[in-house]
Amino acid sequence: MSRPYWSVGRLSLGLLVIIMVVFWGWIYLFASRENVDRFSDRAFSEAAEPMCAAIQAEIDGLPGGHTATSPQERAVHVRTATDLTITMVAELRALMPLVAEEEDRARLERWFEDWDAYIVDREAHVVRLTEATDETPRNELAFLVSERVSGGFYTLRMDGLANVNDMASCHVPGDI
Repeated sequence: MSRPYWSVGRLSLGLLVIIMVVFWGWIYLFASRENVDRFSDRAFSEAAEPMCAAIQAEIDGLPGGHTATSPQERAVHVRTATDLTITMVAELRALMPLVAEEEDRARLERWFEDWDAYIVDREAHVVRLTEATDETPRNELAFLVSERVSGGFYTLRMDGLANVNDMASCHVPGDI
């Protein structure tokens, strides 16, 4: 006596394959491709990108951490870059009148809250470097990003919004 070709396992597997094909087909053909963080108006992005690029170029021109002979010398460079970052964020905030849509304004307000937290973290880093002694362990001199929400670093959100809105130069500075 032979077994039936269509067993419960084969029917289940076939149904699973059909569900997966329908699911991915729907996503491919019908799902929205718009990113929720994309601004509806490009005015802010177009004004922000060149301004951020100029300030990021100044930050990139500062000596790297590997050139510092002491934590205090490194603190001077980080302080300078932090001041430039504060200037960049202030100039970005000054562009808010370009944003007409309430949803875009809300996205930017959350982005600026993250920038404010980032600046606080940079300021704390400058203090740690300035107050370091010869006995301070190296791991205590690392730049620490505070966790503002569970599930990830806020700097990733900051860079994500900049990427989605074609503001590549408005990323978190790469100096530390």
